[in-house]
Amino acid sequence: MSTTDLYDPSAPEAESKSNSAYVSRKDVKIVGIALVVLAGMMFPVFKVLQRRSEKSRCIMNMKGIFDSINQYATLNEDKFPPLYATGGADEPMLQSSGAPYTWASDLAEYMTARASFTCPSADKTEYTWSQNPRSDVKKFSLTYGMFAPLGAFSRSLVDDPNEAILIGETSNRGAMKTFDPLPFKDAEGRLVPYDGMVIGWDNDNFNGDAKSKFVTRLAFPESDGPNFLKTGEGRHDEGSFVLTVTGQLRSVKPDMAAVQRRDGNIYGVWPMPLTAKRH
Repeated sequence: MSTTDLYDPSAPEAESKSNSAYVSRKDVKIVGIALVVLAGMMFPVFKVLQRRSEKSRCIMNMKGIFDSINQYATLNEDKFPPLYATGGADEPMLQSSGAPYTWASDLAEYMTARASFTCPSADKTEYTWSQNPRSDVKKFSLTYGMFAPLGAFSRSLVDDPNEAILIGETSNRGAMKTFDPLPFKDAEGRLVPYDGMVIGWDNDNFNGDAKSKFVTRLAFPESDGPNFLKTGEGRHDEGSFVLTVTGQLRSVKPDMAAVQRRDGNIYGVWPMPLTAKRH
């Protein structure tokens, strides 16, 4: 290396670099504006991809829940798990964790690691909680509910199992202005904190009768009127997901919450089994 190639720290900077190597403030501003515009254009694309990802994960959750139900029923006389452990007034009894032991607690042992009881599209205010069966002090979040009349019911006795809904996306105690006129209360009339694990009726949490018009706690925001409009929204673009007794996954709109009647009896997706057992 010749001495002429050595770096001279005393040499003016302009002598070692040309002016073209520098970026002006104007250039930085132009680049910044371009990045902001690009980010604005990409944000809607990101939101679409995010919704698709959340939808796929929710579908995976539903599949995991149904597989767990099948495993549970196989080991328990072909019956669905009970809705929850009861207290003195037939309300959910709270465990050491402060959450009730629910149907999801019974299924937790059979769930795969990839599946969850929480939909990623759910708002945190909609979360209900269930007792972790592996710990006296731990609980896990839950954003799905079981149709109350089918709790502990034999799956082989369900009429039209391809249509009857067993599991649906739910919201806890009217969060997001969802329809829940009958939140659970204890023997002293105090609200039980977590009731979104159950899909019930507008006049009774268990038994649909001539007065029943809607089902409760479904994850349809702004339905507390009750405003179960076909144009209403669910957790996903198409509505909210439900599982039939045979495991068929469906996306439903809010107007599905209205019960159907024939000869004074409720039928369709919300059948009321005549021999359903209460807990």
